[in-house]
Amino acid sequence: MFLRQVLEEIKKTDAKGDAIPFDIEFRTYNRNNKMGGVLKRYEKAKLLIGKKLKGKPFIDAEYFYREVRVRKNPNHFNNRTRNIELPGGQIKKINILFITKFNNHEVIY
Repeated sequence: MFLRQVLEEIKKTDAKGDAIPFDIEFRTYNRNNKMGGVLKRYEKAKLLIGKKLKGKPFIDAEYFYREVRVRKNPNHFNNRTRNIELPGGQIKKINILFITKFNNHEVIY
């Protein structure tokens, strides 16, 4: 399976607009010593869709007491990263160049 096909499969949604779960296996990367890291595997992960981040309720009192922060643009396309959500609700960022398997298919670049 080619990386382009993997990215298309990750983006797919069901009729409700929710992301379809997938299994993914990838390597981590250590930027300090520029070496490959641990082989990780996540089952039933989903691509994080922006509407989940925007769905937080707005509380006026909380907004008043904290500083106004501008959210940085993650530049996922330029950095070749994607945010995925694990079944427990945990969010992880992965680099698409380090994906080794997708739904038990080897990934070819």
